[in-house]
Amino acid sequence: MPTVPALGRAAVFAGVVVFLFGQAFDTYWHARNVSFVPEPPRELWKIHLGIYLGAAMLTALGAWLLTRPGLRIAGLLMLVGGGAQLLGFGWDMYLHGQGRSREIWHDLLWYGFAVAVLGVVRLEALMRRQPVVANMQNAG
Repeated sequence: MPTVPALGRAAVFAGVVVFLFGQAFDTYWHARNVSFVPEPPRELWKIHLGIYLGAAMLTALGAWLLTRPGLRIAGLLMLVGGGAQLLGFGWDMYLHGQGRSREIWHDLLWYGFAVAVLGVVRLEALMRRQPVVANMQNAG
């Protein structure tokens, strides 16, 4: 049966939470600073740090899960989803620095997040299945 240390599972959920708080801060910042002026990369890092950090955490944790037997599909989903987010962020930051924007790079953020969350759900389903099997063996 696949296992993940409690700290590893907590780190996975922390990656999701960091990403969502980063997204909330980004939404707040854009609500207060409505402008289409090119932002220098230094400012973009400040504004989007939580988003980048959350995506990087999910990508790294996905790569780590790939090394754990029985959890490779969950790891692959998190790795691909997080990687797609980072690709979208990187290209979007490059375009914003030039005063341009394309919606596909913003959309890639959410598509990647959806794939990463599928990996998190798969991981959690596998982890929740384990105690039930152990309890059934003890009962018989």
